[in-house]
Amino acid sequence: MSVHSAAGTGRSTPAELLTRHPAVAEAVIVDEPGVPGGHARIVPDRETARTLSRSVSLEAANRLGDLAWHEPADTIRVAGLNRGETDFLYREIFVEGAYFRHGITLPRAPVVLDVGANIGMFSLRVGLAAPGARVIAVEPVAELAAAVRLNAELHGLDVTVLPTALGRSRGETSFTFYPHNSVMSGRYADAAQDAEVLRGYLLTGDDAGAESGDEGPGAEGRSRSLDRLVTDRLAARPRRVPVTTLGNVIRDHGLTRVDLLKIDVEKAESEVLAGLDEETWERVEQVVVEVHDIEGRLAAVLGLLRDRGFDVTHDQDPRLALTPCHNVYARRPRAAAGPPPPPVFDGVPTLRLLEGELRELLTRALPSAPPPRRWTAVSRLGPVPGATTSAAPAPPVPAAGASERVAVLARAWTDLFGADAILSGADFFDLGGDSLSAVRLLARVEDELGPDALSPDLIFTDGTFAGLSAALGSGPPTEEVPRP
Repeated sequence: MSVHSAAGTGRSTPAELLTRHPAVAEAVIVDEPGVPGGHARIVPDRETARTLSRSVSLEAANRLGDLAWHEPADTIRVAGLNRGETDFLYREIFVEGAYFRHGITLPRAPVVLDVGANIGMFSLRVGLAAPGARVIAVEPVAELAAAVRLNAELHGLDVTVLPTALGRSRGETSFTFYPHNSVMSGRYADAAQDAEVLRGYLLTGDDAGAESGDEGPGAEGRSRSLDRLVTDRLAARPRRVPVTTLGNVIRDHGLTRVDLLKIDVEKAESEVLAGLDEETWERVEQVVVEVHDIEGRLAAVLGLLRDRGFDVTHDQDPRLALTPCHNVYARRPRAAAGPPPPPVFDGVPTLRLLEGELRELLTRALPSAPPPRRWTAVSRLGPVPGATTSAAPAPPVPAAGASERVAVLARAWTDLFGADAILSGADFFDLGGDSLSAVRLLARVEDELGPDALSPDLIFTDGTFAGLSAALGSGPPTEEVPRP
């Protein structure tokens, strides 16, 4: 193994070329066997790549814990529990604007309550769009509350995190945490009901047509794999959490107004709203709440908000048509309506964006030399005792012909994404995979290799071809993989 540093080697080396990018403070390229172009390790510039620089510093300080950095788009880096949920939350909140419809907007320097914050994606949407925003994020799951704090610090936002549930009165309650499907965690979790809701969502997703009502070849295997995926996603961790009221939160934090109250608490929305008294209701200007229409709950919430003087409407995401989930939007007549301000991102906020720009830079300057295959952002180039880098080494991929089990995966992968996607670092979600694609992949593998050949969770936690291959077979590390 050899190392090519940017220091003192002339302006024509690849490492030196990397440091010409304003977002790169230092760089080194390490030659690794079987890795064309080597492994580029870069130190992001603290000013021109503030978010990326902060993220590697936080990780070097062992602040990441069981979380991982995810980049659901070139524009944003966040800490989350698993890649699939992070992508879902980003798409719902940033791309589709699920909480900013029907005139819901943000005034200047808003005060926002994010109830059911999860990893804090909505808090980030608010903070990145409205300078001076004050956000109170309520999240009873300790693992998720830790993610909200880390993401607020990463992006330099004013977010206060309250690790509590909300209800009609102070106290304590049972709570079910689904680590693999945290967005469905809640006080009123019910394994059978939640399984039906999740199955309904999966069968009405963007790519649902091939599964819903499918009686063709392989339908039985896909149905079995869908059952396994649902069961895996809903593996539960019960716990006890404290409870306070929304009125107490408003008073305890001295909020004279709440410009936007967002509630997403999985069947506990009525209890949360019951925690507001007449005086604190008057401080709330806008409300967006996900309502589970069970036993007439949607009509009750609509009536409650109208009685409190709000203009109210509601809609349902077409992908949730087989579920009881609806979104309710409420504004006081005095509240201004309009589109929300767009989020403002750091100039070079993600490793993915920076990697693309650096590859282009090297290709222009050295067209005959392959750019590095692996890229890692680090807080400094030298070894840091007790710290980890922001990208773990890729798992070994079995050599060509080493494992028929991996060849099965390769055939299924090719059918989904094409032969060009058979690369060790190819990521299931980057290639356009979703939950239903995961069902298809799992079903194909299980049809040929038997039940339990792959853990459904692995697709969401390490969805690279290398990671899935390593779970199916073993062999010497190489860039060569079995071809279908």
